[in-house]
Amino acid sequence: MLSAAEDDPFDGYACDADSRWTPDAVRAWWDERGQVEEHVTALLGEWTAAPDSYELEAAEGAREFLAYLAGDLRTDLRAYVFRLEQGRYSDSGDLLPDL
Repeated sequence: MLSAAEDDPFDGYACDADSRWTPDAVRAWWDERGQVEEHVTALLGEWTAAPDSYELEAAEGAREFLAYLAGDLRTDLRAYVFRLEQGRYSDSGDLLPDL
């Protein structure tokens, strides 16, 4: 990932998420995650039906993302909001904020 960021001629990997994401923006994205799920599910259908190996590989990535969206992403985003609000990573005793 870091190599891609260093070599990206279009500056798509700006490593500036904290300057763009606020706790409210993270919560708003989470509230609208159903749209993301619908979009990725539609792509998954297209890619699964395609005979090309790169599309089948992309389908596997879409399945993994959907599993993450349904599973650990919520906790990861709560930890991210904590860091945005507190300026530090949470410790084991810290309560994570709601999304």
